Amino acid sequence: MISLEWNEEMNVGIDEIDTAHKQILAIIAAIIDAIDTNGNAETIEKYFSDLTLCTTLHFKQEEALMETLAFSDFIEHQKDHQQFLKQLPELKNKLLNSNDAEAAEEVCQFLYDWVIEHILIADMDYVHVFHTEAKHSISLKTIFQRTSEWLSYRVNISTRVLITSLLPIIGMLILSFVAVKDNYQQYKNMQLLENLIQIVQQVNSLTHHLQVERGLLSSYISSDYKRFSKALTTQQHKSDDEIYTFTTLLNSRQALLTEPMLIEFINSTKIDIAELTIFRSSLNNTVISSEKMLTGYNEIIGKLLSRVNRLSHIKMDAEFANNITAINAIVGLKEILGQQREIGTLLIDDNLSKHELMHSEPYKHIYMQLGMQLNAIFIFNYSATSEQLQACGQLCNIAKHKVFVGNAIDDFMLKPAIEQNSQFWFIQLTNRIDDIEIVADKIINDLDVKTQLKLAKLESRFYLVLIIISTIVMFNTLLFTILYHSVITPIRRITHALKQVTLGSYNQQMNESTSSDEIGALYAAYETLRRKLLQADMSKNIIKRQQQSLLDRRKERDKYRELASRDALTGALNRRKFNLILKQEIGFAKQDKQKLSLLLLDIDHFKNINDNYGHGGGDQVLRDFYVTCFHSVKSADIVARIGGEEFAILMPETNSTQAQVIAERLRHNISELQVAYGQDNIRLTVSIGLAQWHEYDSLNAEEFISHTDKALYQAKHDGRNCVVSAS
Repeated sequence: MISLEWNEEMNVGIDEIDTAHKQILAIIAAIIDAIDTNGNAETIEKYFSDLTLCTTLHFKQEEALMETLAFSDFIEHQKDHQQFLKQLPELKNKLLNSNDAEAAEEVCQFLYDWVIEHILIADMDYVHVFHTEAKHSISLKTIFQRTSEWLSYRVNISTRVLITSLLPIIGMLILSFVAVKDNYQQYKNMQLLENLIQIVQQVNSLTHHLQVERGLLSSYISSDYKRFSKALTTQQHKSDDEIYTFTTLLNSRQALLTEPMLIEFINSTKIDIAELTIFRSSLNNTVISSEKMLTGYNEIIGKLLSRVNRLSHIKMDAEFANNITAINAIVGLKEILGQQREIGTLLIDDNLSKHELMHSEPYKHIYMQLGMQLNAIFIFNYSATSEQLQACGQLCNIAKHKVFVGNAIDDFMLKPAIEQNSQFWFIQLTNRIDDIEIVADKIINDLDVKTQLKLAKLESRFYLVLIIISTIVMFNTLLFTILYHSVITPIRRITHALKQVTLGSYNQQMNESTSSDEIGALYAAYETLRRKLLQADMSKNIIKRQQQSLLDRRKERDKYRELASRDALTGALNRRKFNLILKQEIGFAKQDKQKLSLLLLDIDHFKNINDNYGHGGGDQVLRDFYVTCFHSVKSADIVARIGGEEFAILMPETNSTQAQVIAERLRHNISELQVAYGQDNIRLTVSIGLAQWHEYDSLNAEEFISHTDKALYQAKHDGRNCVVSAS
């Protein structure tokens, strides 16, 4: 026997809903008890009416609450409610119209399953939403708590563990990326500086050779093309090599560099080199004045140095920018000194008097160049490092340089004309220029070495950072994998075990030793649940066996009861059972205002059949007659043998017109029937009386049968083998 009792664990936490659940549970328990104790139809009718009323009110309460909560599955729950209310009349009719124990058991089991599913599963969905809304409306949680709850609802635990483990790794990777990017940027800057140094070095070498070439050419012209011819030719070849080397350097760097200012420098310098080549070629084919020659060289060298000066504006480290400025200043000093040398040489060769010389424009220009030299030295001293200043020494001392140039002017230019010597002047300034060239080369080489060391250091640091980052990433990945599986694997194991429990398998044990944390508590709770369910399942099996034994006894009892209500010869219902069903159907017809018709059948001349074929033939006729009747009427109709050759057919929900059609069909089928008995085929006919139940002319079952029997008598009187309907 199924037992239904209210348990506190069934409470959903809403008083009105819990009260309704208790009422519904009590009514269903009463119905099940009435079925088990063979309660009468009136009792079962009353319980089903109470259940329909109670569930209807309960469903209205639930639906109103769901609408208030804007519950997402409201429509689905509403359909389930309507479906259950529609099933209740069907369950009641199935219970009342069937004497089968299995049908009663099915009704009990259905009601039991429904009430458990409705309370413990279906209602818990919207109740959870109700309590969540109530909790949020009662208390104001902190942002941290709300965020935690939001994540727990919308992000599964494996994703949350993944995020928790990956966040430190991502943060470390971002910091590493910043460090690598900074290191890479420094490396690119040093590469840029390396290219700058090479360009400055090459420009310094080229301009130096051009300066020497310019000086020799100036001397060659001033000597009426008689002296310095061989030295000039050698220098021109050296200058050609420098131009080729510089052009090669520019072409090799153009494809590698991305700095816009450097690219512009290369393109502009190529144009300058082309102009230089054209200018130098023109010197070999024409006779040119010293002034024009000097102007041409000065413009080209000035362009090259000016372009190199602008390279110091490229964005780079301040220390290296100062180094480039210092180099440009020392190279510029050398160039201005070279120009001063050429102007002085020409001025001396003009053989002017002291008065004429001091008032000439070239002489004034020489002192202007001295001011420019002193400015270049000042810039160098301001930008250069202590090592560079030490390397330059006396050459970069403003006062001493001023004295040097002044002495040279006094010694070789302001002497009487007969003592003036342009060659000594040329040699004196050339030695000075060569000393400055040595200093410039040393500064450039030192800076190049420093740059190469810095590049190597940055490259080593870059690879070291990559190795450290890769090691940390691999270690963190390994650690993350271990931690991830240490959390997720036990949860998945418990999830799998719980799914097995829902399928009825309780053999998944959790006896592994675990830590005393939340997962360990989860393992312990599962194991307790598994044992409780296993215990309950064992109890359930015992109860089930007891129920099966009880069901078998009930089936056996019903079998004997069924045999007692059946005619032993034909298998049709006997008269006692027929009378019970007739009273029951009349009650239904009264209550539900349904139609009910009755046929009384009598086999014509049955005595002659017994006389001609014996009782064996008569018995066979009765059996075949019942079978033909059973298959000629509706499945809901009741066929019973109420006398020797007299049968009755009760037709629920059938009026007299419909019964007339069925009766004629039945009469025709009987007239066509041939009962095989031995070597003979027995033919027979039937007389049928028909009546429809009316409350005003049949107060009870006896009067209804009597009313129909009169119609049967009339059919016999009218010649048999016919159907007569009672008026």
